[in-house]
Amino acid sequence: MNLISISFIDLTSFQLSALLASALFCFMVGLRELRHEDFFGLLYILIGIFFLSVHGYLLWNLPQDATPSGNIGFWQWLIQFLAPALIVLYLVFGAFSLMMARFRTAIIKLFFGLTLICYLFMLGPDWPMDVRGILVLIWSGLWFEVELETAR
Repeated sequence: MNLISISFIDLTSFQLSALLASALFCFMVGLRELRHEDFFGLLYILIGIFFLSVHGYLLWNLPQDATPSGNIGFWQWLIQFLAPALIVLYLVFGAFSLMMARFRTAIIKLFFGLTLICYLFMLGPDWPMDVRGILVLIWSGLWFEVELETAR
């Protein structure tokens, strides 16, 4: 069984990744709005904090026999929950940009999403966990950079 199948073997991992993706999306929209001096950005950031709090609460209160065990480390959290959330955000926003005929933006977002899939789940399952975690951190920073640059 490959790592992608293990990541979503039950709905707990899917739910935790979806909450994290929702939090990242709200943080991004909040930063965009604050950049344009619209104070609704604070509301979006507050909603993002809510999603992140629910994610933390559910992760903290996982039973010990759950598939993503309740005592995972930071690197495991990055790979198991943040990476799928980032991949989904990259691919969904890339597909949306493609539908809106913003081809340059779409290609960049789709490229980053697909390369993260390749690095983590195809080329790098045998890589050390901290190397894969650092890749996820780099791709997180790139996601914020790409989204803020394309919002202009």
